[in-house]
Amino acid sequence: MLLGAACGRHEFTGTVFEEARPAAPIRGQNFDGAPFDLADLTGDPVLLFFGYTFCPDICPLTMMELAAAQEALDREAPDLAADLKVVFVSVDPQRDSLARLEPYIHAFDPRFFGVRIPDTELEALKQAYGLYTGAAEGHSLDDEYYLLDHTSRIFLIDPEGNWRALFSADVTAETLVADLRELLR
Repeated sequence: MLLGAACGRHEFTGTVFEEARPAAPIRGQNFDGAPFDLADLTGDPVLLFFGYTFCPDICPLTMMELAAAQEALDREAPDLAADLKVVFVSVDPQRDSLARLEPYIHAFDPRFFGVRIPDTELEALKQAYGLYTGAAEGHSLDDEYYLLDHTSRIFLIDPEGNWRALFSADVTAETLVADLRELLR
């Protein structure tokens, strides 16, 4: 009986938090100019990713997996897909204007949010989410085409507004969907 129970257990790819921890507030503007407040998404599950549009590798690859996960959910679990919100928050507000965010987000899924926060709020947001950003080796933030090193994780925020799980940015759509179905059922 124990063997059967163990075989039926889902092994999570992400780190699942045992205790509810409220997600820190995020306020800014969506790529379409509309005000954005993470609190307005309470009631829906949210996948939250911090990155920047000039990122040459991790960010676009992660966004492609998030789009593939959304597409898979559209087919396999339309109720969950309809509620799921995907939010990309720029950690490079200096260069990521709303005009730059719009085509970037649309390249993945126009239903996604692409949020720009004020420069003055970036440090507090980084601290609240445990994020690191800094000029990549050999780059300076004074250069026009600098690269950033940055924390690359995907946060799952449950419908109550709490951090529920944390995923590596290299998670595949398939494993993300499996974890989401289990966590949000």
